[in-house]
Amino acid sequence: MSLRRLLCGIFLSLLAVMLVSTAVVAQEQETPKAELFVGYQWLHPGATVPSPFQPPNAPVAQKMGDIPQGAGASFTYNFTPHWGLEADYGGNKNKNGAENTASIGPRFAWRNEGVTFFAHTLLGYNKLTVPLVDSSNGIGAILGGGMDLNLWRRLSFRLFEADYVWAHHNFSDEVGPAFPDLRRPSLSGVRLRTGLVFNFGFESPLVPAASCSIEPSEVMVGEPVTAPATAS
Repeated sequence: MSLRRLLCGIFLSLLAVMLVSTAVVAQEQETPKAELFVGYQWLHPGATVPSPFQPPNAPVAQKMGDIPQGAGASFTYNFTPHWGLEADYGGNKNKNGAENTASIGPRFAWRNEGVTFFAHTLLGYNKLTVPLVDSSNGIGAILGGGMDLNLWRRLSFRLFEADYVWAHHNFSDEVGPAFPDLRRPSLSGVRLRTGLVFNFGFESPLVPAASCSIEPSEVMVGEPVTAPATAS
């Protein structure tokens, strides 16, 4: 319970920092057309699932332990400096079980000099595997955000990403209808990420130019001349 409170505190602090940053920092950095994240992922499934080898009418519940072994990746296409569409994949697996997610949804980013804050809401597929129990395929949602430090133009370091992971599953083959919460459990988990972000598709810098004309084109010595110039 203390871990969940700590993670909730981190997420609330992240939201506060993002709101303050928009008011304090006015200068924005360049926006890449696309961003690719790859990195490490830690997962707390937040799942109570049936134990193996138990009769459906007398099931035994067990809580899945943390799964620190994992990896994640996401691809974001930016339509504007702030709004983008994100496709996300994550997977964790060890002796406690496995959870895999594939999601898509909008992302909002605050781009300031040297740092980027972001928040996203993703919906999609969630697969939960319990040892010695059949896997369950369900719907899932991911809500959270994070902070990227810009190392240089095409590479950033994701200092952290903190997400709430929800999913709904069905274990009707292992649990009878008298136990609805265990038969169709809902996951309330947390995942943390860190890694590298590769930035692509920056716009080419504009080169200033000017055109000049002389009126009239022929003059006598001492006559006035007008030379208007137009910058672009």
